[in-house]
Amino acid sequence: MKNVATNRIPNKLWKYRVVVCCWSILLTGCMVGPNYHTPTESMPSHFTNSKPHSSTKQFHSSWWPSLKDPMLVSLINQALHQNWDIQQAEAKIRQSRAELNISSADYFPQLNASGKISRDHLSANSELLSSIPFKIPLNYTDNKLEFDASWELDLFGHTRRSVEASNSTFQSTIENTNDTALRVAAEVAKNYIQYRTYQQRIIIAKHTIASYKKTAKLITLRMHAGNASSVDVERIESQALSAEASLPPLQAEMRATLAALAVMINEYPESLYTRLNQVARIPVIKSALSIGTPSDLLQKRPDIRAAERNLAAATANIGVATANQFPRFQLVGDIGSDTVVPGTFAQAASRYWSYGPQIYLPIFQAGRLRNAVKENKAMRDSIFAEYKKSVLQALADVESALIRNEKEKLREKNLLLSYKQIQSSVRLIQLQYVTGKSTLMDVLDVQRQADELHDQYVQAMGQVAINQVSLYKALGGAVMR
Repeated sequence: MKNVATNRIPNKLWKYRVVVCCWSILLTGCMVGPNYHTPTESMPSHFTNSKPHSSTKQFHSSWWPSLKDPMLVSLINQALHQNWDIQQAEAKIRQSRAELNISSADYFPQLNASGKISRDHLSANSELLSSIPFKIPLNYTDNKLEFDASWELDLFGHTRRSVEASNSTFQSTIENTNDTALRVAAEVAKNYIQYRTYQQRIIIAKHTIASYKKTAKLITLRMHAGNASSVDVERIESQALSAEASLPPLQAEMRATLAALAVMINEYPESLYTRLNQVARIPVIKSALSIGTPSDLLQKRPDIRAAERNLAAATANIGVATANQFPRFQLVGDIGSDTVVPGTFAQAASRYWSYGPQIYLPIFQAGRLRNAVKENKAMRDSIFAEYKKSVLQALADVESALIRNEKEKLREKNLLLSYKQIQSSVRLIQLQYVTGKSTLMDVLDVQRQADELHDQYVQAMGQVAINQVSLYKALGGAVMR
């Protein structure tokens, strides 16, 4: 007998383990629908327009300090904390996080309570009471308290796929916020650079006007001395008026740029004008840019990361739609107390309860569930195409920014050399005019060329800085908030 009992114990344990394993498998179930895998991209080894040595390092995450302009750094930091687009994006993050928590709540049992105390009156002529040969009380007080609970067994992954989709959407919202912050930082930098460029161009224009007026006075004196004609005076005055006419458009564009910048940093234009009224240099990045490789864009560009997370969410939604075609199981139960007899609410006779499994099985939906799966598959394919396009667009953005940056730097260099050369010509032609070896038209023509080259050089300086900002943005320069 002792041996028999000893042999039965392992058999019982084995059966118990089998039951536990089967129950675990039943509870865990399987997830229907496709499992998501991150798309693999065959990226070029280097950018076409990058120098060979520029792909060895990556730039610092906060790129704007490299512009060496404390005011610009202050404005960008202000925009990252006060810009309305960023605040709207952050609100969407909170909304998406709440939606993820709502989806995750389906993992857990749901418990509810209800109760009532009501004074009721029955109809004596009702079908139920009219056939009773004796009288019963028609007025009574009903006291009821009930607790009910339910828990869905996620056998086919409906809940898990829903949480997977919500989590991917939440991550996509974060990346969209990062993309918004990057865009805002770049726009603030571009508007600031344009503002400083207009300041320099206005200084050049005012200097040109003053120079023409000074020359006009000298020629007027020469005319009174008989060494110049009234035609010469009229020509130089005409040049001065032409230079003055170029000033108002520059001032208007500068104030318009200031207004756009004020919107970006959430500040009134007049207040910002007070801060930026003092003339400052155009920001320039003197250190060489570290480009990285094309494959880095997959991790560095927030718009690509957002598109990839959208693709993951769309794939999970296919699983949700597929799971809707399968049975859904719930464990439900309720317990409570219900009585119409005063003083018996807590007695055992007033209590009731029920529990058991519940199943929902879709039988005929006229193709609705099947077409829901097709709809989500089509949505997944559409988002996949959007993801592929975002990768190609990122490559195109970097290539365009690289070639523009390179060519504009070359243009800036040539303009500087040309401007330095023509400055010598201006001094020489002025001496020749005094000695009578050149005409006033020669002086005005060389002076006009010098002024135009100076203005073009300043514009090129500003454009180089803007192109560098565009390159940082195209490379997905991270924003440290």
